[in-house]
Amino acid sequence: MTYFPEEVLEHVFDFLSSHRDRNAVSQVCKSWFRVERWSRHRVFIGNCYAISPERVIARFPRVRALTLKGKPHFADFSLVPHDWGGFVYPWIVAMAKSYPDLEELRLKRMVVSDESLELLSRSFPNFQSLVLVSCEGFSTDGLASIAANCRELDLQENEVEDRRGHWLGCFPDSCTSLVSLNFACLKGEVNLGALERLVARCPNLRSLRLNRAVPLEALHKILTRAPQLVDIGIGSYVHESNSEAYVKLCNAVLNCKSVQSLSGFLEVAPCCLPAFYPICLNLTSLNLSYAPGIQGNELINLIRHCRKLQRLWVRSLNNEPLALSSFY
Repeated sequence: MTYFPEEVLEHVFDFLSSHRDRNAVSQVCKSWFRVERWSRHRVFIGNCYAISPERVIARFPRVRALTLKGKPHFADFSLVPHDWGGFVYPWIVAMAKSYPDLEELRLKRMVVSDESLELLSRSFPNFQSLVLVSCEGFSTDGLASIAANCRELDLQENEVEDRRGHWLGCFPDSCTSLVSLNFACLKGEVNLGALERLVARCPNLRSLRLNRAVPLEALHKILTRAPQLVDIGIGSYVHESNSEAYVKLCNAVLNCKSVQSLSGFLEVAPCCLPAFYPICLNLTSLNLSYAPGIQGNELINLIRHCRKLQRLWVRSLNNEPLALSSFY
């Protein structure tokens, strides 16, 4: 295949989604190396100190999506010094000069400052997706600055300082293309009115994971405005099973026929779980690793309604998340 025109090779390489496969083809010959270099749009860096931003830019000049990891895994157990590093700011500064078409940034165990998020917001006109996993150093002020430019904002197990409880109101009224929003890890209050309006004007929203500050009274309004959701994360779910809010939730749940993934229940009244039995019929993924209030018979009854379930996360005896895959 070395005699094929580079345009043909580039088209062939587009079918290679694995980083390992693309690395392999780049070592075949100089021609393939050159084609793979210019056609690589997604880059994964497993250690932010293994290579400099400038070297990555020189190697792959047309990157649109970057995944970057900082601190090692044992940082999750407080075994890494506080000043270890893992700062994303130098990477954003470098990319702002060379990657004007950057659309997606995924960071894990990185130090992300509000200044970094502000620079990210104003430097990439086509930016769409920000995923932060186990990151630290930023506040809701930084989230407010990036809100205007994201179609996907996914916050997982981050340490976030809540300076502005109304950051959701920073999504502009023109924002109608949001497809994913996850703020389950935030501990502060939420502007419920802004959240409901945002959900209502985004018909393509598929994934929504809420924090414990979103009460049951607001949940039924959200589900009524977004019956197209595929992935739902429940925040606070504490109420009497004969209350008006519970009855309204039951009616809203009946219209949520597209849901395939259910998680959350950060605060839960087990007696209210039957409201979600209709959703369980189509579930393929159920994550209860953050729901210590669901145990025993309530857990068994919930799982019994999940006839299509493929993946289940629950709390083990030592209170650690336990994943069970493809158990049917």
